[in-house]
Amino acid sequence: MPRLISRALAIGLLALLTACATAPKAAKNTGKTFTTVVVDAGHGGKDNGAYRRFGGAEKIATLDVAQRLDRKLRESEIKTVMTRSSDVFISLDQRVAIENSQKNAIFVSIHFNDSRRRGIHGFETYYHSGDSFDLANRIQGKLMTIPHSANRGVHTANFRVLRLAYYPAVLVECGFLSNRSEGSQARDWEYRELLADRIAEAIVEQRYGPGVYRGSAQVAAQSQPASTGQQPVPPAVQH
Repeated sequence: MPRLISRALAIGLLALLTACATAPKAAKNTGKTFTTVVVDAGHGGKDNGAYRRFGGAEKIATLDVAQRLDRKLRESEIKTVMTRSSDVFISLDQRVAIENSQKNAIFVSIHFNDSRRRGIHGFETYYHSGDSFDLANRIQGKLMTIPHSANRGVHTANFRVLRLAYYPAVLVECGFLSNRSEGSQARDWEYRELLADRIAEAIVEQRYGPGVYRGSAQVAAQSQPASTGQQPVPPAVQH
């Protein structure tokens, strides 16, 4: 009998330790105090992401926008860490490890969308924890200053890189590669520069308040008041 009790106790302790090791760490709200931005270029390497004849491979467009965003944030004297800086495959677990290894950070993942319905277009931003809503909403608002933009809204999502984040984390869908107009725009470096600029402005304002960010005159001239655009609809794809 003592052996059976000891064995049961050992199994119970092992289960408890395993649960503690795998349980998510409590999230920290660093939305107003962050000193580092983890910039995540979606997909990469063997993972092309969305691929459409209008917009090409998603992994190429996300990397370009992420690199531009990284540069703009560093010019604003914000420390950055990129999950990838070249066309390499980084697993979701690796991305989570990178984002959670930073101190006092936020996480911004760059993606482009896809749909079988080529008429669907617009921007949407995702978050998981309530602490991430302000950042997601601010980024979405800045993207809506881009001419002819369509607002597909700010939504909650259970994406792994958002769900397991220790800090505020958002995923930005920068338009539909499957749409003729947005897919063609995604191939244009000036448009990708504008996307990066709007996201950078939102991040800097989130940290330091309005009026601090200084974007280039070239992209500033392309802004306009928010468009009513298309009404938000459920997401077309999952990442």
